[in-house]
Amino acid sequence: MRLGAAREWTPAAGDVVCWTPSERSLTAAAAAPPHPVGPSFLQQDHISSTLRHREAGREHRGFTCSVVTVHEDLDAQRMARALTDFVRAHEGLRSSFRLDGSAVSRYVVDVTDVDFTASVLGAINPLEHLAQRLPTAAVFDSWPGCAFGAVARPGSFDLYYGVDHAYGDGASQILGIAEILARYRGSLDNPLVIDVHDSFLEHVGAESARAAQISPQSPGVTEWRWVLGRSGGTIPACPLPLGLDSGAGGVIPQPVYIHSDDLADSATTARLAALASAHHTSMAAVIYAALGLAQRALNGAEWYATATVVSTRRADEYAGSQGWFCNFAPLGFEVTGDALVEVLDDAAAALARSRTAADDPVHAALSVLLAEGSIDPAVVASPQMVTYLDLRWFPAPPATSDLLVFTGEGRTGNASLWITRDVDGLRIATQRPDNPVAADSVRRWFHTLRTILAAAVAADTVEVG
Repeated sequence: MRLGAAREWTPAAGDVVCWTPSERSLTAAAAAPPHPVGPSFLQQDHISSTLRHREAGREHRGFTCSVVTVHEDLDAQRMARALTDFVRAHEGLRSSFRLDGSAVSRYVVDVTDVDFTASVLGAINPLEHLAQRLPTAAVFDSWPGCAFGAVARPGSFDLYYGVDHAYGDGASQILGIAEILARYRGSLDNPLVIDVHDSFLEHVGAESARAAQISPQSPGVTEWRWVLGRSGGTIPACPLPLGLDSGAGGVIPQPVYIHSDDLADSATTARLAALASAHHTSMAAVIYAALGLAQRALNGAEWYATATVVSTRRADEYAGSQGWFCNFAPLGFEVTGDALVEVLDDAAAALARSRTAADDPVHAALSVLLAEGSIDPAVVASPQMVTYLDLRWFPAPPATSDLLVFTGEGRTGNASLWITRDVDGLRIATQRPDNPVAADSVRRWFHTLRTILAAAVAADTVEVG
């Protein structure tokens, strides 16, 4: 499994099949009453952004999608039953949002009203089909805000699951494919196959309750205040030029190009993991130490700061749930050494503080700082961020191959990073602006990171356990 770009999906020829709610389901969804739990902080931001793009006449790109090749014949009716049970088990997927003026209300379809049916569209172009379907079906104010389909031929099929970002994240995409196929195959012993998963709506309520308790002395507020203050009131941008123009409102975003590459092979990654263990820290700390060194090598900065994306799932809570289970946290440290091992402890300490700060909802923490007037309001717009995801922890569905997760490619003014680890090593991807300057900068950035990680392994004497 991997994170990549939509252009990497190249299914073999076959008949396109899609699954949609029955007329009974759609009638029930239209008549569903308002729910007392509104959107989460991230959902509200996403909806507001979607509306701005809609008003500007831009196609909706705020969705994510996962695709996988399944090595068996497709039974479309059995898959319809699996998808019905899948959506029934997740209250977040039974949700939709509607606008009443500027107010956003949630509506939830009753479990018994969820029912999917199959339609065979024939041997049409699957890439064109997906490119047309996701912008119109995986949208926050349609129900469901997700889309299911396949490309079927004798002996195999390619399954896709797309969802508006308001209803899912990268982990949801991987878990969703695994759960759908487990239900399809009748794998009742699979822990994902349960009648009702922990509800995302309960998570929203708990997040709101935590936000209400935030004070100027809360750990998240304290860490954001310190990192942003040390960074001039905002998160530092990409360390290299991205070929962007500026207008009265700041940087002018450009269309996205997803740029990915390998960072380290499996042997190098194992050595890096051993180095992390010897310093009583994690691979994530190694990666942030390398990012700090790379920034200094590229632009001379001796202070590294970013916003990290932190999962709010726990092993005993929301582990298999569908939803946007994320928070953002600050991470910053001085880059005082020349080798990775010399900055690793400072990176590890910064990561520990960041994880403590992540217990406080970012929107509440930044609201305190905005009220103080101590940060630039632009920090809440579209900051440079880093996501680290260890894909080895996710269940790989049996008899499948080439599980790919991608996002809609809209517009960007930065080059946020997604770094993943799997059995083959470390891989890095970014959504950079689609221009030659950004392409050259990202190649230099990735090359510098690879060089730093390779040098750390070459100098290291820690044995791999």
